[in-house]
Amino acid sequence: MATDAPTATGVSTAEKTAWERIKEPAVYVRLISLVVVIGGWELMGQTGNIDPVTFSYPSAICVAFWDLIASGKMTAAAYESSQILVAGLLIAIPLGIVLGILMGRFRTFEYAVDTYVFALYATPVVALAFPIAMVLGVDFVGKTTIVVFFAIMPIIVNVYHGVRNVDLSLLEVTRSFCSTESQRWRDLIFPSVVPYLVAGLGLACGRALVGMVVAEFLMSISGLGALSQDYIADLELDKGLAPVVLLMIVGIALTKVVNICETKFSSWRVRQES
Repeated sequence: MATDAPTATGVSTAEKTAWERIKEPAVYVRLISLVVVIGGWELMGQTGNIDPVTFSYPSAICVAFWDLIASGKMTAAAYESSQILVAGLLIAIPLGIVLGILMGRFRTFEYAVDTYVFALYATPVVALAFPIAMVLGVDFVGKTTIVVFFAIMPIIVNVYHGVRNVDLSLLEVTRSFCSTESQRWRDLIFPSVVPYLVAGLGLACGRALVGMVVAEFLMSISGLGALSQDYIADLELDKGLAPVVLLMIVGIALTKVVNICETKFSSWRVRQES
């Protein structure tokens, strides 16, 4: 098995790379920013400058977060919320990709549906919550539909623009070499669409989380939205903000997953770090 050769200083290539990563400005700038913001927020709470009736501070929120996890309330609420989040994304992602591809590749289909797509993209989805509730009910189906509406539009629009922005000269080259449609998609169109798709997925994940909470607030009160709302109504802001912290963690995790997928499926792209 090959090992990393040591350098003249006795430090292996892997260790040197890790050390260089730690020294990158992005690492310590983010660390300093977190220390300043979180530390300042905590200091204001500890010195009594934050009224616990109107807000809370990091250490109190962390304690409340752990208490809710230990009691099982957070995990039960998270499981209930995750069902509509996962169901909504599993519907929105493939459907959005297919619609975006059809709009970008076939002009007739684009002319038939683009008015509705861009109208819904510009419409506040919250305004559709009550009509959806009236038609589909306030339980799983209605909530999942809200999540789908929140998440699908960025995917459709980004994939559509990705397909439309494929280099026309490269398309002509594929035609001159008598490439089939599947070969064009494999070798040119899909690689060109990936950056747009990744951007759309990043937006979709964030909007899906928002849609999940909106659905839980405006329809039958349940899940993390209900947990947060109940504690805030009782003026227990530390416990009320704990589910929000969990949602932030989930949002960051979903973004990282999208980035990993981008790295895996767009290895042909040359990345330039400024």
